[in-house]
Amino acid sequence: MSSVLAKPLVLPSGLILPNRIVKAPMTENLADSRNQPTIRHERVYRRWAEGGSGMLITGNLVVDRRYLERSRNIVADAHLDVPALRRVVEATGEVPMVAQLGHPGRQCTRYITGEPVAPSEVEAVALLGSFAKPRALTAAEVGDLVTAFAAAAVRCRDAGMDGVQVHAAHGYLLAQFLSPHTNRRTDEWGGDLVGRAKLLIEIVRACHEATGDGFSVGVKLNSSDFRHGGFSEDDAAEVVGMLAAEDVDLLEISGGTYESPEMFGLADMSGVQESRVEQVEEGTRAFKEAYFAGFARRARTVSGDMPLLLTGGLRTREAMEALVESGAVDAVGLGRPLAFDPDLPTALLDGTSDGVDLPDYTPPPLITAAGESEWYEAQIGLMGDGKDVDPSLNHVVAAGRYVAGEIARGLSEGRRRRRMARTG
Repeated sequence: MSSVLAKPLVLPSGLILPNRIVKAPMTENLADSRNQPTIRHERVYRRWAEGGSGMLITGNLVVDRRYLERSRNIVADAHLDVPALRRVVEATGEVPMVAQLGHPGRQCTRYITGEPVAPSEVEAVALLGSFAKPRALTAAEVGDLVTAFAAAAVRCRDAGMDGVQVHAAHGYLLAQFLSPHTNRRTDEWGGDLVGRAKLLIEIVRACHEATGDGFSVGVKLNSSDFRHGGFSEDDAAEVVGMLAAEDVDLLEISGGTYESPEMFGLADMSGVQESRVEQVEEGTRAFKEAYFAGFARRARTVSGDMPLLLTGGLRTREAMEALVESGAVDAVGLGRPLAFDPDLPTALLDGTSDGVDLPDYTPPPLITAAGESEWYEAQIGLMGDGKDVDPSLNHVVAAGRYVAGEIARGLSEGRRRRRMARTG
């Protein structure tokens, strides 16, 4: 009997996913020194397309080159090399491809800028002193962000992308606007939840209007920030309802920020879903395996016809099938499993694999949870070089390479900007 994961999914835009397994967004950090798409992107996305995913969602394409999430992000501003991005899309063949659009806000490291921006002037991100205290965006700058996201969406459409995903999770700028901890504004972009969600809603509307019918506009949303005084599950449920009213084509549910281990998959998540799991007689194991499955079930009650994608913690075919069969979600997202085993979707769909066992990782002193993230980013880099993944790669070595590379590129960018300032 065919797996429920093999059934096609039709999004409201008309985009057809051939199956329910989605390659979730992961930072590639493979752009060139001008933050343009490269042949390394073509190689890694061809590899993932060949692996059987029903849709590919890129890592962050940032909308403002002054503020990068990684030094080698693609920047989807007016300088974007659209033909180069089109070559990346063409490398994936017929597999649907969506570009994630984002802005890091205060989660922009000192290697990139000494003055990141945020909704309000709050404390710096607490992570090994890697982040400076942000300044608050002006009202005019906030309005400009709406234009920047919409213009980026048009460039992605012109490159042949099937849609965009607006990144409002993981503590990046739009998530910062949603959170009362980081958004203390008293103007139209702050205050109650409606005000804090205004920027996200306006961006979704602008992307829809700029790109027209047949182009998908999705959103990635936190189920919670997992911090006192932050964006809560109750807030998230209300925002899900708001997004459903905006004809969002696919809502990806995730959670956490740079300051919470939930984002890195290193926290004990068993209690996060506990109150929801108690209501589930079948598929309980699935709801415990997936980090944010409990909230996904709650989101379903207010999402209407808006399709839901769940990412985070999924490792077994049994859990993925149970979640889709239960109606809690319409599709499942795999991130790190596909950086470790890019052929996993095909194996899950044809029944030759029951899931994936990722390497165990205990963060050594001074490396922190980010070390594991850099290990998977290094695997993506290997695929971008046309090589196979390397399970034996040392986590400390991977983290060290990342830090050294970001510092070197940050210093180089700083020198370039100073030269430009001197020459006008």
